[in-house]
Amino acid sequence: MQEKDLIKYIKGDTSPDEKKSVIEWIKKDSEHQKQFNLLKAEYVASTLDSLSDMDVNVQYQRFSSRKSKKRRYYYAAIAASIIVPFISWYMFTSFPDNNLIVDTTEIFSTTTKHVTTSHGGYKTVVLPDGSTIVLNANSSLTYPNTFTDSIRKVTLIGEAFFDIKRDVTKPFIVTTDHINIRVLGTSFNVKSYPKDEKIETTLVTGKVEVFQQQIEKPIVLEPSQRAVFDKEKSNIKVDRVDSKNIVAWQEGKLIFDKTPLKQVVLDLNRKYNVEFVIKSDSLLQYKYTGEFDNLTLKEVLELLKMSSPINYKNVNNKVMLNSE
Repeated sequence: MQEKDLIKYIKGDTSPDEKKSVIEWIKKDSEHQKQFNLLKAEYVASTLDSLSDMDVNVQYQRFSSRKSKKRRYYYAAIAASIIVPFISWYMFTSFPDNNLIVDTTEIFSTTTKHVTTSHGGYKTVVLPDGSTIVLNANSSLTYPNTFTDSIRKVTLIGEAFFDIKRDVTKPFIVTTDHINIRVLGTSFNVKSYPKDEKIETTLVTGKVEVFQQQIEKPIVLEPSQRAVFDKEKSNIKVDRVDSKNIVAWQEGKLIFDKTPLKQVVLDLNRKYNVEFVIKSDSLLQYKYTGEFDNLTLKEVLELLKMSSPINYKNVNNKVMLNSE
């Protein structure tokens, strides 16, 4: 990842696809995370005297120039003695919540905040308008420090439960890779992981409009309805579900109802941070129904074995699944 691209992300000038690439690069390796944190600390310090909306290329060239000249005296005096030590302490001390990727955007950004969770992690976010979002494992949420426009817009990668304050003057918009969700005030769940074959929007209370990108006419959901966008077929189907089961992940539960095993193991991977390998072709077509209520990984595997034609064994920190 080039420094120029990271600076662009730090300024909040990236497109959704570019932002996704940077986030995935940061999460991929702890060294990447350290590199990003240090770069942002240096960038913020080097631009304290001239925060503006100038083009990212100009800002990056200015930043790079100052780095090559070993920075001016005032930068050395201010940044080295105050800001850089503070950032270094903040970034590299031990944090009790190991679900968080430390992101200095939350400290310094004047426009947006970015929140992430790791495997098995959850985080509750209170938005500037008082709305509440619970972020599931391996997910990220980007939103502005203040909602100053005519809409309230956030970007989600992964899964989250939204409880949105009603404001008829400012519709609330959730953007994902393929669909957007528009509400005035309601509660709903969105599941939009990059590796999943489908994106799901489930309404709990109120009303939501689901927009497929490039198609103007929305699909309007009623409570306990789910809109499922198929990435490969590029279409949306609506079915009726028990919304309590869909949002049960907030209580540590995983509930499956005729769910393809490929999707089951993706959900288990996000919760337990263990790679699953399906070794049997017949299991690729298998659909699992069952509930895992705050179980350990060992308990999950044993329940899978007892309640389905699935056997397992652990090989090199991977769980190999075979048909019995």
